[in-house]
Amino acid sequence: MNPHARGSYSCFRQMPHSFVIAKFLPQRSATWTSYYGLEKAASLKSHPFLALRVSRTDIGMQDFDRQGRFLFAISPKKPTGVNDGCYFALGSSLDKEKKILCIEPPLRPGGCTLYVHTFPRLLEDTEFKLSPETVPHISHQLDESSYRTFCRSVMEVYETFVREKCAKDAQSSGGSDTVEDGWDSWSGESQREYLNRRPGYVFEYSEPQSFNLSAATVEPTSIHQDLLLYNQLAADYSWVGVTAAVKWAIQSRASFRAHGAQRNGHLVPGSSFVGNLPTFNENLKEHALTLWSTRIPFDGDPPVVDNTSRTEEAFNWDDEPCVDLDFIPDYVPPISAPSASVIAFDLFGTIIDRDGAVNEAMRLLSPTHPDRRQLSEVYLECELMRHRDNPDALYTDIVRHALGDVCTFLGAPLSGVLLQEAVQTILQPSLYADAEAAVRTLVDQGYTVVGLPIPDAHSFSLPQLPTGLTVDDQPAPLSDLFTQNSSMFSDLLERCRLACGTVERTQVLVVTSSRYRVMEPASVAGFPTILVQRPGCLESKVKLGTSDPTLAVGGLQTLQMQLQTSSGLHPSPVERTPSRVKEFRVCGMYQVTNSIGMGSFGNVSSAFHVLTGSEVAVKMEISGDAPTAPVVLPYEALVYNLLHGYPGVPSCKWSGMKGGAHFLVLERVGANLEQLRRVCRGELSLKTVVMLAVEMLDRIEFVHSRGLVLRDIKPENFAMGVWEKSDTVYLFDFGLAKLYIDPSTGTHIPFREGRVGLGTPRYASYNVHFGREQGRRDDLEAVGNVLLYLLHGRLPWQGIYAPSIEAKLLRIGEMKDGLPFRDLLARSPVEFTTFFDHCRGLKFDEKPNYTLLRQLFSQIMVREGWTENTRFDWEDASPRKGLLLPEEYKLDVRFTKDDVSTLQYVGPLYVPRAT
Repeated sequence: MNPHARGSYSCFRQMPHSFVIAKFLPQRSATWTSYYGLEKAASLKSHPFLALRVSRTDIGMQDFDRQGRFLFAISPKKPTGVNDGCYFALGSSLDKEKKILCIEPPLRPGGCTLYVHTFPRLLEDTEFKLSPETVPHISHQLDESSYRTFCRSVMEVYETFVREKCAKDAQSSGGSDTVEDGWDSWSGESQREYLNRRPGYVFEYSEPQSFNLSAATVEPTSIHQDLLLYNQLAADYSWVGVTAAVKWAIQSRASFRAHGAQRNGHLVPGSSFVGNLPTFNENLKEHALTLWSTRIPFDGDPPVVDNTSRTEEAFNWDDEPCVDLDFIPDYVPPISAPSASVIAFDLFGTIIDRDGAVNEAMRLLSPTHPDRRQLSEVYLECELMRHRDNPDALYTDIVRHALGDVCTFLGAPLSGVLLQEAVQTILQPSLYADAEAAVRTLVDQGYTVVGLPIPDAHSFSLPQLPTGLTVDDQPAPLSDLFTQNSSMFSDLLERCRLACGTVERTQVLVVTSSRYRVMEPASVAGFPTILVQRPGCLESKVKLGTSDPTLAVGGLQTLQMQLQTSSGLHPSPVERTPSRVKEFRVCGMYQVTNSIGMGSFGNVSSAFHVLTGSEVAVKMEISGDAPTAPVVLPYEALVYNLLHGYPGVPSCKWSGMKGGAHFLVLERVGANLEQLRRVCRGELSLKTVVMLAVEMLDRIEFVHSRGLVLRDIKPENFAMGVWEKSDTVYLFDFGLAKLYIDPSTGTHIPFREGRVGLGTPRYASYNVHFGREQGRRDDLEAVGNVLLYLLHGRLPWQGIYAPSIEAKLLRIGEMKDGLPFRDLLARSPVEFTTFFDHCRGLKFDEKPNYTLLRQLFSQIMVREGWTENTRFDWEDASPRKGLLLPEEYKLDVRFTKDDVSTLQYVGPLYVPRAT
């Protein structure tokens, strides 16, 4: 209800306000932030404060359900700074203060005057229901006239302070033009930029008797400082991706400690990963011709689609795209086995030590490699892919080629003798040490012991199986070594009944070390399962989220003891947290878990290999409902093939179309440079920027050596590697890349004007804003803009207002060639000016001097004496502001503005003003 409306004063006579003692609860207010934000909020101390509690309707706002009331802080001092004048004194009719509210009885702790602040207004979050229905209040009231005056003043503060001082201050046209009504910046937060915010703050209320109303306890700015610190914490820890980025940074620290000796001096001045880059030669021509023949999407020309062979009945324009994803099975809880009589062994992983054979073969390939587990993961993935590509090939050939793939991964050739020895090692696995005794004991205890069919048994030189273990004479197909075979379990019950008479499914225990190949289909078929989790067994460690075993053991000796106790086969229900998204599998190998971002085209999700658990990134693009809609991922897969083998580009593990969607499975990388800028509290040090510059220029030179220009360079498209590669800068997302060399003739593409601007305007080159064809010089200029952004945390043309998007793009282009850009360079090392002079001085088809540009940044390292310290900011605990890593996070009001002007009112919630 509007208090200014005639006839609405009855609400004031009811005195719907109260004086209360509140305590801000940061941890409860921060439940919508990331994990680290919630943990840090718990450490933020809050102090009780005196406040005036007012309903929303009394200050002219609609009262929606569960929206809470407003609190206004009360202190013995007047507000100052930008909030000067935003107050009323609380007194009686005898007080002489001009800005006064009459309160009876007088509220004068310690004999001083108290002031109620009219800004900021703090909205309660009533969703938690922490307080009783009746909030304990102090028995003082404003008279009707004072209350009307106060509510009217709060509305005026909203109009003057928020609309004029907050909204208008941040608006700029980027030039001399005045921002007019209807102009926009088109640069607001995306829907996924921040986690969902709650509508207000959470408070706890105290009984008046528990609070000493004295000047010593009623601090003038305690609540304001609490909120400043909280809003700083929320800005640091509420953006999407912060948890993953901080987790990666912690892993990077661990990797540095483990591999520090190998990495020391890695980024010395003048060093480069590039070495002797190949020119565009015959070895690349086949891939490039394929790429050239594929219509490059969105390059300024309309896509050409051949519809001559299509009929109108071939598609329906009103149909939505149909995608048939391979969703994971519904969860199957552990199955009880009250009277087990049959033990069915999945021989590989429980009786036969295939994992040990693979590990030994990896030792032969690389005796000094620090992570044998990683090599085993790589081998098993290569083996599976070789089988996928050649399902009819002999297993011996698959093993040989997979071992060759591992050698390529290691970057080391292998002699024919060692290669043959490694092949034989994998084909001749031995028994586990506990297998013979365990089977004998189980038989003596009266169990019938059978073995599941061995995949492609004739390809292996298998050891003598333990006595008492019967195996079907008909071997399983080779595909069972990598995939599920549900028919195996439809036959299993019949085999068991032939061996020992009538048995039920719950009497047959399936023992396996593979969650994916065996445990999941066995559980779906209704069989109880036992998971053997031997050290070094990759498959047993992979958590699919589809089933839990009846019993998990560390070896067969433990299995014997557990079977003797009835409790082991009566598992308790497992409590599970429902997944936010329905997980699905790509190509039967990769289980997609959750979305991690958007690429130029398509959604990017995290995923893992179902056999090894190794993490990957999956990019998915769904074809539009219009038949002429271009699809980019197949094109991007060709680009990855053209760049294959370079250590700074993620390897493409698989690409193709499944269920109506296009997929691209890539090597997983770590945090991107935009995330790391935020982890480092908004900007990177000059040392880190110049080290990144050297590596980024290496990546760009390599891509250019393959005949490609990128046309979309931004911090989100550069990321650090993982674990021992956490100091390597990766370049990815090639949906807008284009060949600038015609592979059939070797000639450079012609210069053209009137082109459609591509890429990210914030970082694009000056030429892009004026419709000029992009070349190598434009990629390099975009890299320079990215480096300036990382160094300063902001570029001058961010957030400017314009009457249209086209006008804004033109204005940004003018700023990149005008005073704002020159001022930015003046605040940067002089080498940046030389960098941009070189880029803008190049002709369209002229080759840049990459070596010169790298040396510009290398000489900064030498001049500043950083050559012996090549640690990035996120690896170094010394930054003044502290990192977002939990042990180094600094919660200090000095890191935000020291007054409440940072509490900009947006809707019903105060959030930090963008800087």
